[in-house]
Amino acid sequence: MKDLARIYIKAGDGGDGSVHFLHGKYQPKGGPDGGDGGDGGDIILMADENIANLVEFNYKKKYIVPNADHGWGKNMHGKDTDDLEVRVPVGTVVYEISQDFADVNLRERATFDKMMSERRMIVDMVKHGQRFEAAWGGRGGRGNFQFRSSTNQTPKEFEPGKPGDEKWLLLEMKVVASIGIVGLPNVGKSSLLKALTNANPKIAGYPFTTLEPNLGELDGRIIADIPGLIEGASTGKGLGTKFLKHVEKVKLLLHCISSESIDLERDYQVVIDEMKKYNPVLLKKKQIILLTKTDLITSSEVKKKIKILEKIGMKVIALSIHDDKSLENLAEYLD
Repeated sequence: MKDLARIYIKAGDGGDGSVHFLHGKYQPKGGPDGGDGGDGGDIILMADENIANLVEFNYKKKYIVPNADHGWGKNMHGKDTDDLEVRVPVGTVVYEISQDFADVNLRERATFDKMMSERRMIVDMVKHGQRFEAAWGGRGGRGNFQFRSSTNQTPKEFEPGKPGDEKWLLLEMKVVASIGIVGLPNVGKSSLLKALTNANPKIAGYPFTTLEPNLGELDGRIIADIPGLIEGASTGKGLGTKFLKHVEKVKLLLHCISSESIDLERDYQVVIDEMKKYNPVLLKKKQIILLTKTDLITSSEVKKKIKILEKIGMKVIALSIHDDKSLENLAEYLD
C-alpha cells in the first residue's frame, strides 16, 4: 500500500493589468482603456473514496496551474485560468513541508524523522467529497483604466498580477477503520481478519507475512490488520510502527496474543511499549485482548492463560479460527 507521497503544487499567477489608450479615427485623444489581468486558478484537494492509495503520485509529482492572461486594450479583462482539482483517498492527512525535503531519501531514518517532526499539518481529508483550497491563485492586476481620475486623465499606472501560492506537500494516508488488530508477528492477526471478514490476506508461517495493512469489512465496519510489532520497532526495527498510523482513528483495538506464548504478559507489554513510543494516544483507545490459536493447547491450559491475562485488567476472549462458536462470540461482542 502506497501511503506516503510528496507533491509540489503551484497555483496560477494572476495576469498583469494593461496600459493602453483608446485610439480611433474620430477619437484622437481617447482615454485609458487598459483592462485588468485575469485571476490565476486555485489548486483544490478533494477526498475520493474510490481511490485506494497514493500510488498515482509515484508517477505525477507536480501539479501546476497555467498563469492567467494579461489585460488588453478596450478594457478587455485577461482570461482567468481554471482551478485544478487533485483527488486523494479518504483518510489522507496533508502536511506542508520544506523544499529541503522535496527530493531527499526518506529511507534514511534520521532524515525521515526530521521531516516528520518539522512538517505542518494543514488538513485531514476524512469525508468523501471533502474539498480543501490547498493553494490560492494570484489575483489579476488592475489596468490603467482603473487609475483614471479627474486629475489624472492619462494614467500609465498598472498593477502586476499577484503570484499564485506554491508549496511542497506531504500526503499521508491513514486507513479509516473502526477496528484495528495489533500484536506480535505470527499471533494469528491475518487469519483472524480472514475468518471475520471477506478479506483475503496473504498468510504463511514466517515472520512479517503482513507487509502492509490488510482490510476487511464486518457488518459495515472496516477492520485493519497491522503488521506485527517487535521490540525496538520504534527505533526502526521491523515494519509495524510504519503502519500504526492506520489505527490512530480506530475506536477499538483487538490485541492478539498467541496461546503458544511462554510469557503472555511480556508479549502484551512489548506491543504496548512500542505503541506508546509511537503515539501515547493509542493507549487510551478501548482494547480487547484476544488469546488466539486456542486449538493448539488443552482447555485447562486455556483457562490458566486467561487468568494470567485478566490480571492486566482488560476484557479477555479466547478463540480459534477453527472454532466457529468462538468467532461468533467475538463478532457478537463487537456489535
